[in-house]
Amino acid sequence: MNRRIAIKNMLLVVTGAAMIPRHLRGATAVSIGLTNLQVTASDEHLLAEVVDTLIPTTDTLGAKDLKVHLFVLLMLNDCHDKKDQTLFLEGLRQIDAFALAQTGKSFTDCDTAERVNLLTRMKSKEATPPAVWTFNRLMRSRTIEGYNVSQYVMTQVRPHQMIPPAYDGFYPASNYTQTEVKTHG
Repeated sequence: MNRRIAIKNMLLVVTGAAMIPRHLRGATAVSIGLTNLQVTASDEHLLAEVVDTLIPTTDTLGAKDLKVHLFVLLMLNDCHDKKDQTLFLEGLRQIDAFALAQTGKSFTDCDTAERVNLLTRMKSKEATPPAVWTFNRLMRSRTIEGYNVSQYVMTQVRPHQMIPPAYDGFYPASNYTQTEVKTHG
C-alpha cells in the first residue's frame, strides 16, 4: 500500500514539475512551440501586425485572422537555415527603429497607409538595413504561401478540387480560349 502511495505522489510531483515552466512563461510565451527560434510574445504580436498590413481583412479574412504569422514562424523554424533565422529575427526587431526613422512612430503606432508605405520601402535593398530587407523578403514569401494554403482560402475563397472533373466530350472548345483565332483567306 505504501508503495502505491509513493508512486502516486512521485507521479504528481513529476507532472507538476513539467507544468511549472509552461505557467512561468506567462505573457512572454509565443503561441506555438519553436525549437530553433527564440521569439517573444511582443515579436509575435509585431509579426502579426506586419502580415496583417500585407494581407488585410477586407470582404475576406486577412492574414492576421488566419494566424498566418504562426505559419511564418513555423516555416522559418523548420525550413530555413540558421543564417536566415538570425537575419529574420534581427530584421523583425529592427522594424520599429526603421519605422521610427521613416515616420517618427513605431510600426504599430502607424496608420494603415504609413504601414503600407513602410513595407514598400522595405523592398529596396539599398535603402533598407540588410536584416530588415531579409526579414521583408522571407516574411512576404511565407505570408503569401501561408495565406494561399490556408483552409479558409482553399475552401471559401478559391475552392480547390483535389481531382479533375469528369471528361465532357460535348464541352465547347471556344470556352478554352479567350480570343478567337481569325483565319485569312
